[in-house]
Amino acid sequence: MGAASAAEPSSEPAAAAASGGSPEAATAVASPGGGAGTHTDEEPPGNRPKKPMLAAAAIVGAVLISVPFLVAGQDDDRKPEKDQTQNAAGTVLDAQRPPAPETYTSESPKPSVKPSKKETVKPSVPPAPKPVVVPPSPSPSTSKPVKPKKKAATGPPPGTAAAALAGLAKSDPQGRHICYRAFVSGQGWQSAVCDGTMTGTSGQGKKITALNIAVWNVEGSSANALRHEGGSSSAKWAPSWTAVIGDGKNNYIGSSKPGAPFLTGFAMNVGKGNVCHTAKMQNGGWGQQFCKNGRPEYMFVGTTDNNNWFEAVKLTV
Repeated sequence: MGAASAAEPSSEPAAAAASGGSPEAATAVASPGGGAGTHTDEEPPGNRPKKPMLAAAAIVGAVLISVPFLVAGQDDDRKPEKDQTQNAAGTVLDAQRPPAPETYTSESPKPSVKPSKKETVKPSVPPAPKPVVVPPSPSPSTSKPVKPKKKAATGPPPGTAAAALAGLAKSDPQGRHICYRAFVSGQGWQSAVCDGTMTGTSGQGKKITALNIAVWNVEGSSANALRHEGGSSSAKWAPSWTAVIGDGKNNYIGSSKPGAPFLTGFAMNVGKGNVCHTAKMQNGGWGQQFCKNGRPEYMFVGTTDNNNWFEAVKLTV
């Protein structure tokens, strides 16, 4: 501040010199002696100052004028940045400065009035299982009774010799039995009979074309048929014997087909024990009983005459 106080009194002479005051006053200010400026008797009063003197006075005056501005500039540096920015507006330095950052304030977000257009992702839910429809059970009053299925027959066909033998074998499993039936021409199959009962006809002249035989407890049976041969004087045997048919099963010889040749006789055997027969021929009565042991023996019933036949037979084992 002392520099400022010393400078303030000096401004008035400088101003006077600038406004066209007397040259003496300007010379007195520039005097290095620092005392009051007075003219000497040796210098003429009408002489003007020299050019070097004037130049020095102008430099001193410019320095004195710029001192207050320099002091004012130092005072501005002490002020806040905000004031400097306002004072520097419109200057060249203001254009080079970066723009002041905007002021941001924290503010809680306001709820939107309009609903969001974004689709809401719903959680995937597995489809519910379809209900199982259980039909109502029928009431006992309206439901029909279910008939049990018939089991497939495992025994021999009804009416056959084996079917008749099954009853005997059940009642007497250790006994020896034989059952049989004849197919009579013009009549068909007769009912099966057993153990010495007659099958066929007597006194009617009817012919037998087939026989069905079943045995029990004799290790099976085998048989062969002697058939009428048209245009020949003697009957003819079937090509082969039947296989040995086990106990309780049906064995067949001859044929039950229409037009089948009639039997003039037959032969048969058993596995053990013996087999016996009594037969009635067409032109005669009942013959004697004949028996044969087990295989390889066999018994024969009838005749080899192609023009004769047996009408009935009885068998035992």
